[in-house]
Amino acid sequence: MSTLTIEMLFPEVANLHGDNANITYLAQCRPDARVIRTGLNERPAFLDEHVDLLYLGPLTERAQLKAIDRLSPHRAALEARIASDAVTLFTHNALEVLGARIRNDDMGYDAAGLGILELEATLAMMGRYSGKVMGPVPELGPEHPIVGYKSQFSMVDAAPGLAGFLTAERGIGRNTTTPVEGVRVGSLIGTSLIGPLLVTNPHFTRSLLARLDPDTEPALAHEEYAIAAYDARLAEFRDERRWHPGERLQKPIAAR
Repeated sequence: MSTLTIEMLFPEVANLHGDNANITYLAQCRPDARVIRTGLNERPAFLDEHVDLLYLGPLTERAQLKAIDRLSPHRAALEARIASDAVTLFTHNALEVLGARIRNDDMGYDAAGLGILELEATLAMMGRYSGKVMGPVPELGPEHPIVGYKSQFSMVDAAPGLAGFLTAERGIGRNTTTPVEGVRVGSLIGTSLIGPLLVTNPHFTRSLLARLDPDTEPALAHEEYAIAAYDARLAEFRDERRWHPGERLQKPIAAR
């Protein structure tokens, strides 16, 4: 049997919000896994060998541009990977790197992304959205919805037919006017949620482990505590009193 291999791109800059704990937790769930941490100036391992999970986490605005620059020579290979069965997970604003453009009037740039996804991001430093999100995913159904958080300057607009990671029952999606959150394209799961996603959603993590290695029964590290924390958080998220008016969807400007 081959070793489960996880590649974490650019951890020296893609490390905001504690989201690198996604990979730390996966490694605890699968202590036999091989974790490759690829620096900005290193050649990505997925170009030369099979990588079961390719991960990129949250970046600063300048680091987003660096990630685009480093990945641009490998755009075709990354696009081919997304079209394959090998899982790719991009969290928070890493997702925006895959889009057509990132606009940032505050910092004075309008930069081309990798152009793999039909989406664009617009940053507004004074327009941060901070709040909760809850919504089901096909792997789990309504019993175990995803619960997570958003803290973002950027809002994402996507092509109408681009499938989301989830549809928010509470909170916002890609922007404040849609419940469709993140993307699913081929093997890619992209979400703007932080949390970290895999730590706060152990049922989803179990399903991801099963997908990464169908021949091995998935086991969660610290399962008792992870499930108890999820249950407590889900109870809070299902309590209407826990939701601030600012965490509701807004009507599109054209509809006002």
